[in-house]
Amino acid sequence: MKRVRVASSLGGALLLLLVVGGVLSALALHELDQPLGATPVTLLVVPKGAALRPTLMRLGDEKILAHPKLLYLYARLTRATTVLAGEYEISPTLTPRLLLKMLGEGRIKLWSLVIPEGLNRWQVRDKLVAEKWLRAEDFDCLCDDRDFLAAHAVPGPSCDGYLFPETYSLARGVPARELMGMLLDRFHATYTEVTARGGTGPLALSTRELVTLASIVEKETGAAVERPRIACVFYNRLVGKPRWRLQTDPTVIYAATLADPHFDGNLTRQHLRELDSAYNTYRIYGLPPGPIASPGRAALEAVVAPETCKDFFFVSKNNGHHEFCATLDCHNRAVQKWQVEYFRR
Repeated sequence: MKRVRVASSLGGALLLLLVVGGVLSALALHELDQPLGATPVTLLVVPKGAALRPTLMRLGDEKILAHPKLLYLYARLTRATTVLAGEYEISPTLTPRLLLKMLGEGRIKLWSLVIPEGLNRWQVRDKLVAEKWLRAEDFDCLCDDRDFLAAHAVPGPSCDGYLFPETYSLARGVPARELMGMLLDRFHATYTEVTARGGTGPLALSTRELVTLASIVEKETGAAVERPRIACVFYNRLVGKPRWRLQTDPTVIYAATLADPHFDGNLTRQHLRELDSAYNTYRIYGLPPGPIASPGRAALEAVVAPETCKDFFFVSKNNGHHEFCATLDCHNRAVQKWQVEYFRR
């Protein structure tokens, strides 16, 4: 009986080889090396646990793959039946054999995620939610998770200010914890690079203080060339005698947003004078308790190495730049020119 089973198995194997050899003829292999053709670029989502055969059959049903059974047979013969989960971009120039290789190696499509400079936590959250990277509740939970923040060297009670502005390449479906950890780690790496070269500025600020001041500099100007001088102005106010308040509008806007999540950004004199908040720098002295937005590298560098100046004031010239002044008289003239007369015209 044993010899009969061996002979039968051997015969079956030989028969299988003959069948496979016949199917995978030179013509069949030629088919597997032909571009997929006229189908437009297609996104294929392979879920976790998916097998190769139903994946190929699905591509056949969608008229993307002309010979799914042939490709599966080839995969079996070459022991290339692995398919990794993810989102794949299938172009018309791709051949079936390259498609098989792509699925087996997990060459998933990477998408760009752009985090601009100067966004606060809610703006970053809304962007990530709108672009379907994560859910708002997951973001909020992680942003205030002390253990998660500590694991990523965040020196504060929330993620605000530390979600580093950058262009990231990510696969769809990355977990929220991993995505936010990536943004926080990029901040830490950048901060370490910047401070390794220049220290933490003329006042030897703590990490949280430095990021807080950099976030104010980031919000006050979009002109890169001005950032070191803006930083100088705020340093002058921090050490001025008699004591100065920073009196910077973006901190009050942040305070108003904390008080009312639906605040529309329309700042009034009442906000400046009456809003009771540790972020209202028209009422408090020194820095607010934390960042008001995520500063970019240039703003961090400006705080580490500010320009040397005697200025205490700056006024917007309504073109993205500012006029700087060392005295109140100069400042008042600049306000008259760039605020009163400019808008009157």
